Amino acid sequence: MFEGIYFQFPKLSFILFFFLACEALCPLRTNALYFPRTLLFGESKMRPPLWMWIAKWAMISFFIVALMSPVRETKEEVEGYDILFAIDPQSLTSETLNDIQTFIKGRENDRFALFVPASSDIMIPLSDDYEKLLKIVAQMSVVPTEEKITRQIDRFFTTTSEGRGWIILLSEEPKHFVQSLPVDKETSIIVPSEDWVEALDRSHPAFSVIGVQKYFEYFYIYPLFLGFLAMLAYLYGRNQKGLR
Repeated sequence: MFEGIYFQFPKLSFILFFFLACEALCPLRTNALYFPRTLLFGESKMRPPLWMWIAKWAMISFFIVALMSPVRETKEEVEGYDILFAIDPQSLTSETLNDIQTFIKGRENDRFALFVPASSDIMIPLSDDYEKLLKIVAQMSVVPTEEKITRQIDRFFTTTSEGRGWIILLSEEPKHFVQSLPVDKETSIIVPSEDWVEALDRSHPAFSVIGVQKYFEYFYIYPLFLGFLAMLAYLYGRNQKGLR
């Protein structure tokens, strides 16, 4: 239940020693708010019950624990992207192929697919065999045609989990190259340039960067609530002490 919980501000525990010192050196002389009980005026001695003492120190302890901010660090695995390169044959230059190779090399935890519409389409399904992908990319050459991208490219993502599909569309004239696109897949339309690889790495960090995300669960609300209940019990006892 308490596995992995630690305090963000453990040094605040020293506050407890101030209360212990005050308990020993600063005895209570009068109540700030006191409702007199006439039946008790003849009593020679009054001692608060044990439960009041427990409630007081429970209140102090729980409030200090809440100040120390108990937290638990959790890690969430994030899946890599399933990336489809949809490449305009008109833009299929040696520089573009080199950039694609560079992009693939930097993302060893993503899966890639390639689609180049032409007289004889180049279609490579999603794969994480990076060596073969790089060899295929290095050898690609097609004859430019007027073929266009349609929503049918969604078939590349049949094994993709929700939210992990990503289409990278490379074209110098995307308006003429795209007829329609899937509405449920993220799409980046890129006009090949010198820095498009760096721009995509900034907007969509590689899995090695975001693969493990850390979150903090805060538990201060629980000791704060218990301390509040203990305070109510203590205040109730202060106003009722000595009654039989």
